[in-house]
Amino acid sequence: MIRRPLGSTDLVISAIGWGGFAAGGFMWGAQDDADSEAAILAALDVGVDWLDTAPLYGSGRADGIVGKVLRGLPPSRRPRVFTKFGHHLVDGQRTTDGSRARVIADCETALTTFGVERLDLFQLHWPAPQPVEETAGACAELIRAGKVRHVGLSNVSVAQCEAWRQHCPLASVQNMYHLFRPEAAAEVIPWCAANGVGFLAYSPLMRGLLFGTWTSGKTFPPDDHRGGRPDFRPPRLDRYLAAVEELRVIAEEDDQSVAGLALGCLLCTEGVAGCIVGARNAAQGAALGSLGMPVKQAQLDAVDAIVARCLADVAAMPA
Repeated sequence: MIRRPLGSTDLVISAIGWGGFAAGGFMWGAQDDADSEAAILAALDVGVDWLDTAPLYGSGRADGIVGKVLRGLPPSRRPRVFTKFGHHLVDGQRTTDGSRARVIADCETALTTFGVERLDLFQLHWPAPQPVEETAGACAELIRAGKVRHVGLSNVSVAQCEAWRQHCPLASVQNMYHLFRPEAAAEVIPWCAANGVGFLAYSPLMRGLLFGTWTSGKTFPPDDHRGGRPDFRPPRLDRYLAAVEELRVIAEEDDQSVAGLALGCLLCTEGVAGCIVGARNAAQGAALGSLGMPVKQAQLDAVDAIVARCLADVAAMPA
């Protein structure tokens, strides 16, 4: 892993996108559509220039909200749209289908939903059971037809990326990556850096924990997926929150937030092209403009030490 201190905020502002998880209430509890629309507009006002969404989020509800906002914007203000394909919720169950028919159908649906003639980034949401040559071949057709500008993969390994590139150009990889989940930096991100593929980090703030606003005793409503995960329950949650307080001390030395420091550290990783940060209302959308500020080498070293101690402690705790 190669990391270099950030020297300019220009790249960071254009690299932080709006995640579609919140829109539609998928996994995070109830969500008001008006709040989601306000979040997008506020994010655009502070410089965000691309949105990331997927048909799975809210079973199409998130896509619908993004499409509604896009239609209400003048062409000069419209952000790039990054969407996904091949992964849907059917009768309450997630299904993955990378067949040519599904790839083409998902593209056509997205073009209609967003009211555009070409998708900026079309990403396979999860590896599909169909042969890679079928799924990738269908994407290559869409590129040639002018319906897709770039194709990306999500939740994949280096081997899967290599196999894909035999049949279709690959522009990006979107995997989970945050301070307390650094696995992508071992192989996938270096591969992206070496092969001119942009890496997009999802959940870069650990599903909200690294926003730095949670306190001891944090709980989640029944329809919020985080409540059922060990990392978001004591004793692990308490240890993570203690680490967040250590990060806060470092961040405040340069008048940064914990979230700004956490994202800045990720963006220092060579190969990382952007971080997908969710926003649920106008205030959170506006806050995106202040995230990912420059990070000094001394801060990187201090953050690494805090993370290493925390992960060692968490590894010794029961799952």
